[in-house]
Amino acid sequence: MLKKTTIIAAFLILTSAAKATAIPARTVYQNDANSNAIELKVWKGYGLTINLMSTGETIKQVWIGDPSRFAFTSNGALCQSSGNDSDCTGGKATVIFLRQIDPINFPVTSSSNGSTQITVLTNDNLYQFKIVPATGNPAYTSLVIKSDSERPLPITRPRTPQPLTVEKPQSAPPPQTITVQKPQPVALMRPNPGTTLNGAIQRNDANALAFGLAEAGRKGQVRPGSTTWNKVQDAIKLLRRGKTKDEAISLSQVDKTTFYQLLEWGRL
Repeated sequence: MLKKTTIIAAFLILTSAAKATAIPARTVYQNDANSNAIELKVWKGYGLTINLMSTGETIKQVWIGDPSRFAFTSNGALCQSSGNDSDCTGGKATVIFLRQIDPINFPVTSSSNGSTQITVLTNDNLYQFKIVPATGNPAYTSLVIKSDSERPLPITRPRTPQPLTVEKPQSAPPPQTITVQKPQPVALMRPNPGTTLNGAIQRNDANALAFGLAEAGRKGQVRPGSTTWNKVQDAIKLLRRGKTKDEAISLSQVDKTTFYQLLEWGRL
């Protein structure tokens, strides 16, 4: 009986310890991850996972601006930098695992705190995060990106009922003559060619521009994190918000020739 009691007590202690040491995950939604500059910390000895399973996206390619302090692996194949898979259909990864490594003496410019940028290209989005090395006990070890459709609705407070005002009855107005007008024919407008109801063309342009930018990065013609790279990123976000190509070029201040060259590469 004493032995059984000891086993039960030990089990309860282990269960309580496991709950106490559980590390919560950090959650963001797709639109926030696309439009906001999110900083992620990668704790030494723990690492960080970037999880896109909830969005249904697959990861195609990943770049780290300064690879001298961080390394990554994925739970599936990424698209090959070269080969016959031009549509990038081979990528099956949905999770990336980042970890700190001992600094390597690369001929790259490093920031004062060792931070850099990671770029994640999926079949539908281009995510960019600032990653910073950290030590000690982690506040989180996982970033979960969820679809915007899973975002909870805001909580609204019930309105305070207003007191009813009782008005005195008024005398009935004199009867009026009602004139019935004949219904007017309704003119049906045909959709203008080249446009869609939900901005599908702008969405396709945004995806093409994202793939074109990825190709330019692979070829070394546009460096990730450069001024041109960031301007094209802004143009992609503007297209996804329904802006036209001309509006996206004007607002992002990206070079027009570069914009259309990347767009052409992304459609090949």
